[in-house]
Amino acid sequence: MRKKGIYNLSLLILLFPFFTGMAFSQTVSKEEKPQIAFGDITYKIREIESAPSPLKTLEVYIEVLNRSRSVTASSNSIKVVMVQKEMRYAMDAKPSEFSPPPQEALLNIPIPPLEGRVLIIGFPLPGEKLESITLEVQMNPPEGEKKILSVSF
Repeated sequence: MRKKGIYNLSLLILLFPFFTGMAFSQTVSKEEKPQIAFGDITYKIREIESAPSPLKTLEVYIEVLNRSRSVTASSNSIKVVMVQKEMRYAMDAKPSEFSPPPQEALLNIPIPPLEGRVLIIGFPLPGEKLESITLEVQMNPPEGEKKILSVSF
């Protein structure tokens, strides 16, 4: 009886590693990506008083939304680039070679699920009278979402 018990126990110990993989296995979790999209894109023209002449700046407010229900967008994972596409001058103004460089902003705070953050990008405007300026705003270039913003003065 004792030999039979030792035999069964040793057989159980030898077979135990084969069945633990099935008994204690966990499902592989799928890593979900946050669904990031643009919200409203608005602008404001500011005039700053200075000694020789006032300085005009264009501030663009870009809303970045996390539409995911459960995943938080990590910090420094969202980059927004704004590029000037076209600039039109008023009839009586002579055009200059004003071309602001592409503006980049990196969102350095996380965005919780179903929430958003606002990025502000600004640059100075030329002294000549502008009629309109067209800007392209893109998230996580080169394959990210794009929006065109047309600013009329």
